[in-house]
Amino acid sequence: MATIKEIAELAGVSTTTVSNVIHGKTNKVSPATIEKINTLIKELGYVQKMGLRVLNNESSQLIAVVVNYHKEFRDSLLADPFYGKVLGRIEERIRELGYYLMIYSERDVDKIFQMVASWDIDGVIVMSSSIKNCEKIYQLTKKPVVAIDAYGERGGMKPPIVNVTLDDREGGYLMVKYLLECGYEWIKVCAGRDSGVDHQRLLGCEQAMAECAGQGQKLQFVPLGMNAAKRQENYAWLLQRMKPDTALFFLSDLYAMEAISFFHDHGIRVPEDLGVAGFDNIQYSRFSVPRLTTVGQDVDKKAELAVEELMKQIHKKEDGLEQDILLPVTLVARKSTSVCGLKGKKQ
Repeated sequence: MATIKEIAELAGVSTTTVSNVIHGKTNKVSPATIEKINTLIKELGYVQKMGLRVLNNESSQLIAVVVNYHKEFRDSLLADPFYGKVLGRIEERIRELGYYLMIYSERDVDKIFQMVASWDIDGVIVMSSSIKNCEKIYQLTKKPVVAIDAYGERGGMKPPIVNVTLDDREGGYLMVKYLLECGYEWIKVCAGRDSGVDHQRLLGCEQAMAECAGQGQKLQFVPLGMNAAKRQENYAWLLQRMKPDTALFFLSDLYAMEAISFFHDHGIRVPEDLGVAGFDNIQYSRFSVPRLTTVGQDVDKKAELAVEELMKQIHKKEDGLEQDILLPVTLVARKSTSVCGLKGKKQ
C-alpha cells in the first residue's frame, strides 16, 4: 500500500501538499498538481488510515449498531437467524457506502448508553429497544439515531427518532384470522413475555378474535419465559392441557420450531394432533418438519431502510422524516397447520 511520502516523491511535491489534497485543502495548490496527486492516489491504491481521519476531526466513518436484547442466547446474538440476517445486510449496505460497522449487544441499557457516549461514531442504529432509550442515545451522542423495531411511547423529541418496523398488529391479526378459518377452537398465543413488538402482535390477535371468532372459539396468551429451560417447562405445561382442535401461535419462528421438536419427542404429531404457527418467516422455517406456517416480513428491506434513513440524517437530508415506517407483512401458509378454507395452496 502506498504512503503519502511515496506519492509526494513521484509527484515531485512535498508531503504537506499531498496531505492537503487528500484533506481537500487545495486553495494554494494548482489544478495540475491536484490532478497529478489524485491520479497517483488512484493508481497506487492509497487508503487513508482511520486513525488519521479522527485526528484530523473528519468523519470516523463508523456506524454503531446496538441491540438491547431481552432473551437469553445459547451461543450469541448472531446465532439468532433474524438478528444475523438484519445485521448482515446492514453491514453489507454500509460497507458499500464507505462506512464501517461496530456491533454491541447488551441486556443492560446503561452499558449501551456508556458505550455510545465513549466512541467517536457518525450514527447509531438501535435494535429492539424502547423509543425513549433511542432518544436518550441521541441526547448522549448528538449524532443521528435510527431505530429498528422500537416500542413504547415517544418523549416528544424534535426531530423524532425514525423507527423502521413491521405492521406487527396486522401480522397477529392475519394469523389468528387464518387459524379461526381453519376451524381451530383453541388458539394459544405464545411469546417470551407480553412486551415490545410482541405486545402489538398480541393486540392484533385479540382484534381478530373480536371480529372473526365463532361460538366456542377462544384465545389465550401463554408467557413462555426468556430462557430455554423455562420454555421447556411451559411446552410440557401446554401438552398437559392440550385439547382437541388447538393451535399454538408462537410470536417467533425459533420458538415455534423449538416447540415442534419438543412435541415430536413426546409423540405429538404436527399438525395432526396440534397446529403450530410462527412469526418472521426466517429461512429455517422452510426446512422444519413439517414446514412452518408463519407471518412473513422482508428483513432485507428493514435493514436497508434503516441505513437509508440514517444516511439522510448524516448527510443533512432529514427533511420530511417519518416517525414510523411500517413495513407490510404476509401470511405464509405451510404444512404445520390444518388445511384452511382460504384460497391458495400451501407452500
